[in-house]
Amino acid sequence: MKIIEIPAKLPLYLFIAGEELVDNTFGEGLFFRQTWDSSIHQWVALEEGWYNYDIDTNLNGTYDELVGYCSAQINQEESLGILKTSVVNLSRQKNGIGDVMVKHRLKWLQEQGVQTIKSYAWFVDGAVPAQKMLINNGFEPKDDIKGYWNDHHNKNFPCKVCGSNCKCIARIFEYKG
Repeated sequence: MKIIEIPAKLPLYLFIAGEELVDNTFGEGLFFRQTWDSSIHQWVALEEGWYNYDIDTNLNGTYDELVGYCSAQINQEESLGILKTSVVNLSRQKNGIGDVMVKHRLKWLQEQGVQTIKSYAWFVDGAVPAQKMLINNGFEPKDDIKGYWNDHHNKNFPCKVCGSNCKCIARIFEYKG
């Protein structure tokens, strides 16, 4: 697996796959919103050498498959790094891809000289699916915020679960190393 920063010269099919993965998970338009925000850095995780045969065109070949997307942001005069969006293709979850993306962003943020690194993870059915992975990578839970999406996203990008009045709870994690 390799991780490539966007904007790289990604083939169009990989760029579209990244947009679909993010927007289908978090709501339409989030991918491009992050693409246009110069403070947000984005990466895609690619599985190299995926074999594909298209029965309609009778074409076959080896392609890279987009298996994940992640982003990070540097705020407050470059002293705060935030692990932003992270999503792994549903068919590829539980294979360590999310862990690799966390490690990649931690290393990158440390190379940028940030002093504090945080991550926000969502509760799903009463649990925080990303919690174990974040704790295993040196994060500690700090606080929970109800309606986090309302405060940190504009009306053009409502919460995919609740709509414009988000009631979702986000858990804040801070990196301790």
